[in-house]
Amino acid sequence: MNSENISADSLRNKSKRNTSILNIFYNLRILILIIIVIVIFSSLSKGFLTLNTLNSILSLVSAYGVIAIGQTLVILIGDLDISVGGIMSISGLLMIKLMPYGIPVALGSAILSGVFIGLINGLIITRFKVNSLIATIGMNFLLVGVANLISDGTIHLKNSPVVTFGNGVLWYIPYIAIIYIALTLLMQYILKRTTFGIKMYCIGASRASCDFSGIRVKNIELLAFVLSGLFASLGGFIYSAKLAAASPLIGGDVPIYVITAVLLGGTTIGGGYGDVVKTLSGIFLLTIITKGLTVLNMEAYFQDMIIGIMLILLLFIGRKLTSRGRLFV
Repeated sequence: MNSENISADSLRNKSKRNTSILNIFYNLRILILIIIVIVIFSSLSKGFLTLNTLNSILSLVSAYGVIAIGQTLVILIGDLDISVGGIMSISGLLMIKLMPYGIPVALGSAILSGVFIGLINGLIITRFKVNSLIATIGMNFLLVGVANLISDGTIHLKNSPVVTFGNGVLWYIPYIAIIYIALTLLMQYILKRTTFGIKMYCIGASRASCDFSGIRVKNIELLAFVLSGLFASLGGFIYSAKLAAASPLIGGDVPIYVITAVLLGGTTIGGGYGDVVKTLSGIFLLTIITKGLTVLNMEAYFQDMIIGIMLILLLFIGRKLTSRGRLFV
């Protein structure tokens, strides 16, 4: 009898150790993939692992990364915001068009446009009970049309402090990357240390429970879309400041790109789990892959195929581990 108990205990301990190893591996999967990808591209291209490449990657991360912060907040409560690409285009175009009236007016108008569009999205979804995917797809089509209406294609910004800022660096680290990291840390603190953040996780986990507990779910959801619009407009400003240009076409693939980064980072599509630091790791991995494949002169459609396969595999592995009860994250 004692030997049977010892055997059962040893099996349970072994199972716990295996679960612990799987947990550690899964939680560090993005960091492991980043290291692997860097090693692969460094071996394939001698010019990949340089300070200039680091500067380029950080610049690419920043604009999409800021937008991905807002997308993370929306996904955390179980929604999606497809209109971020249109908001990015509109904000960039407004900023450049209004630059003759001064930087405060141009920048303020660009940011307020994102907040206003986010507010409209939130009201449509919370007050009229329209599905977030349908509502924001419709809004994105509307915004793309408006962006084409107010511009005749790509418009450029020259000899402006905004462009100087967008391309400025501090020890090879772009100013725009510093802004992105600061915003990520701020939102991480809000999510993990404030009542607002706790309520967002609660809504993502179980809206019914939140309703019963007295949480105003609609107000939190509305604020999430307002913040998504805010971050999308900030992303548009950063993107236009870096390129010294804006176009109604720049936001076309942005929603899919940032959603992919959020999911790669580990935020669950149904809501309730994830954070903006995880999203940072996801967007960093995605950008390194994109930059590395570009350095290798790989066609854009091959890049999309590789990223798509990677996303499917990661989500499949995570679901398998979770469904078997071997992973608790």
